[in-house]
Amino acid sequence: TRSFNLYSDIQRADDIVVILPAEAGEKHFEFEEQVKLVLDVISGDKEIMKILTHPDINGEDKMNVLTQAFKDSVDDDIMGLFSVIMRKNRENQITGILEIFLEKVKSYKGISDAVVESAVPLSPEKLKVIETKLANKLNKQVVAKSVVVPELLGGLRISIDGHILDKTVKRQIEDMKKQMLATSLAQ
Repeated sequence: TRSFNLYSDIQRADDIVVILPAEAGEKHFEFEEQVKLVLDVISGDKEIMKILTHPDINGEDKMNVLTQAFKDSVDDDIMGLFSVIMRKNRENQITGILEIFLEKVKSYKGISDAVVESAVPLSPEKLKVIETKLANKLNKQVVAKSVVVPELLGGLRISIDGHILDKTVKRQIEDMKKQMLATSLAQ
């Protein structure tokens, strides 16, 4: 029997967790590309997700589907992880478990994801400038993703490492409104 020590600091997917040992080196990231591949395929294929989450399909049949889909593209350790997930009846959490693994790898490598929201689309060049400025400020590698949110009216809202920098027109209008209300109430 194989067991997997795949636990995160905070248990987010019931009893399947992800741990990267403190002494992990680059060799421990050999599965990163395989996990990305699996996550992309599973997330993009509604039929596989239907099978994996169907209550009347047993774990062995679900495992056979995963084996057929990935036997030539992933290592035995990843197939073993699938087996643990099926045994623990966590098929509906498979994407979350794989995402946690990728988050842990990024964290270990010192890479932060940033979400840059703007009222209009940002050019790739502008997004790269923002990534560079954030990387220099935080002294770590940053991967930024642009999201268009028209209600922001203008400016940027950046979310990174649990922090939000809001320099949008919408925020400025809200702040002015609060100031005006506070001033009128004070008089």
